[in-house]
Amino acid sequence: MTTDSTRKTAAAIDIGSNSIKMTIGCANGEGGIDQLDWASEVVRLGQGQDRTGLLDEERMEAAIETLKRFATQARERGAGRIVAVATEATRAAANGAAFLDGVREETGIEVRAIDGQAEAALTFRGLLADADLTGSVVVADIGGGSTELISARDGVMQMARSLPLGSGRLTERFVVADPPESDEIAACEREAGEVIETVPLLGLPSGGADRLIVVGGTGEYMARLMAADQRIDLQAVRNVLSKLLTLSAAELADEIAIPEARARVLPAGVAIVAAITSRLCPERIEISRSGIRTGLLLEALYDDGANGADDPAATTGVVDTQPHKGRSPATVHQSVADGTFRETMRALIGERWRVVWAAIPAALEGSNIEGVHDVRVASRRLRAAMDIAEPAFPGKWYKPLHKTAKEITGALGEVRDRDVLLEALRADRSTAPLAEHPGIDRLIDRVERERVAARGQMERFLHQLLEGRLPCELERRFGATVEPENGAGSLEGRAS
Repeated sequence: MTTDSTRKTAAAIDIGSNSIKMTIGCANGEGGIDQLDWASEVVRLGQGQDRTGLLDEERMEAAIETLKRFATQARERGAGRIVAVATEATRAAANGAAFLDGVREETGIEVRAIDGQAEAALTFRGLLADADLTGSVVVADIGGGSTELISARDGVMQMARSLPLGSGRLTERFVVADPPESDEIAACEREAGEVIETVPLLGLPSGGADRLIVVGGTGEYMARLMAADQRIDLQAVRNVLSKLLTLSAAELADEIAIPEARARVLPAGVAIVAAITSRLCPERIEISRSGIRTGLLLEALYDDGANGADDPAATTGVVDTQPHKGRSPATVHQSVADGTFRETMRALIGERWRVVWAAIPAALEGSNIEGVHDVRVASRRLRAAMDIAEPAFPGKWYKPLHKTAKEITGALGEVRDRDVLLEALRADRSTAPLAEHPGIDRLIDRVERERVAARGQMERFLHQLLEGRLPCELERRFGATVEPENGAGSLEGRAS
């Protein structure tokens, strides 16, 4: 297939704990994506991470070599842009940032390490383009290191949770035998069930979900072990688990045509499906391909002013929020911006901006180190809300505000780190022998000087926010009145 050079083309890469996957697609002119090519490689980047807290050097090298090949393939297919995200393995590893630096230097690909909320939002956005989400639905995206659960009603996302459950993670903890023993799989399901029990029922009605949609490799490979026309329910999932107890990883890989390394972790993934099903009691289970790369492509090909809109209303109009057959991709893409969801998130984001703004004066005043901490906590909560709501608002103005929310967290990080370190050093000094006091005092002095410099940078950043266009922009976009009370936090009287 040749690429239509008149259409924008991009490649989306998902760097997961088990696999690295790429989809190459182009804008179809109707708000959707036409897939041109794809690639997948089982790298097991997260292997051993629970034990060491680090990404393994050999796994990182294998990942970079895979990404080099993917980048070449994408460019040969005419991709003008490559967008990439890294999920649980990278975001949780102590050397995750170093790995991403290596990827950028070796391949030229700039990778975003995204949190679970952003991962869920991208997955849901992509799924809207391919799946009927009428009724009450829970989406389960089971990865190697984490599982994202998303609840939706009639195509509007209600809530999302990222859980520390993954097929690779549970395999390393509980599965030794090949084929796995029944007690090992039972341990996987029990652990998954205990984690899922800690999560509220995702805003679902008392009757539970109409459907559970399992996306990604775990669902696809599980389905290959069932009859094509088989109704999928809890018993069908347990039948698959029973079959997996009889197949070695090599035999399973041959039977369903997947790499042996991926076959090795599949039983734990299916055990997670069983635990979710037991908890949610859906009327039926469906399988769908993962939406995260479609979500990335939609973001890359449509969000940079493609709609030409500067206001949410301009991109929405009157939209039927009931997905059904025959509905155009453009309308499906717009349904995430349904008025109810958008207005709910607009109010939530406005309130969280107000909380951030209210906390800034204490951080600037500086007499209590918790002032900086309070702003950082409030900004992280704000970012979580903005991550979820991103598909509902035009990127032209939403992205800069989203970026500012992230910058607030980062700008206060250097100060907070030194506040915590100074507190620990002073506590250590109080119990240390007198002979160690001079050394500790020198270290305290050094950290205090670093803190003064960091506070200077932080204060300049916050003052720029206070006197700039941001308050008016927040009022306009989110109805957030964020002027500090009684002038506290204004620039007046603070220049000295």
